[in-house]
Amino acid sequence: MQKGLLVISLLLLVVIPACAKDLITGKTTLNYYKIENEHKLGSQVLVQQTKAAEKKKSKMDSQADPKEYQRIKEIVAMIQPVTHYPTFPYEIHLVESKTVNAWCAPGGKMMVYTGLWDPKEGLVEKGNEDQLAAVLAHEMAHANARHVTEAISRTMTMAIAGTAIQSAIAAGGSAQGADLFGEIFSDGMSLYIPSYSRSNEFEADRIGLLYMAKAGYDPRVAVKLWQDAAKRKKDRTSIFASHPASGARAKALQEILPQAIVIYEDAIAKKGNLPKKTKPAKK
Repeated sequence: MQKGLLVISLLLLVVIPACAKDLITGKTTLNYYKIENEHKLGSQVLVQQTKAAEKKKSKMDSQADPKEYQRIKEIVAMIQPVTHYPTFPYEIHLVESKTVNAWCAPGGKMMVYTGLWDPKEGLVEKGNEDQLAAVLAHEMAHANARHVTEAISRTMTMAIAGTAIQSAIAAGGSAQGADLFGEIFSDGMSLYIPSYSRSNEFEADRIGLLYMAKAGYDPRVAVKLWQDAAKRKKDRTSIFASHPASGARAKALQEILPQAIVIYEDAIAKKGNLPKKTKPAKK
């Protein structure tokens, strides 16, 4: 991980460990970051990724695909109000790349790669709003659950306990961020692809399913989508690699699906002005 990102991470840390109740789980968690500062870390990641795309001369946003760029912006705008942190400065960009992935950095800074809907290698059908919502809601759930900054805080606690913080900087940022944003080279472009623990993925599965349902997107589509993703293996840049086969995960999604369907149907009933979407999956 680049030193600049590590330095910014350290600068955002408060002096005394911050133990507070997690808004999502209700549990007491350790997080050195103030919630209002999370977007600064996310912005740094986004700037680095934008520069990497520009260096490669990859098309971005409307130039990459005007219809899909508008579509993902609208989906994020629908999901944002139902998240735990609707005031995060959400921002999403589209990059032309064969990479089959999407991510949401701390504070709601997001990036989607056009490979996500590649006809042969992709995860979603191009133009399928429910499938796209499943992916985007899942990534937004990671940011709302503060998985990245909590992991950084745990790592920094160990570093501070063992030695001076200067030593942690001198040791380099690779170990610091290995499980957070791994630097990967794909299509000649340096990519930061988040890597989460199994428990993080379980939590994002659950939260994301409820987010999309509350926003009026069919949660049944998400269950099938993640089940399919779990069966496939790709390189580290692929979303398939970050969603390994897990019968437990599929079972967990199935268990909360009835609850999500009730929420989805209620959202549809309350919002007569929801955007036209693809046909819902059959029960």
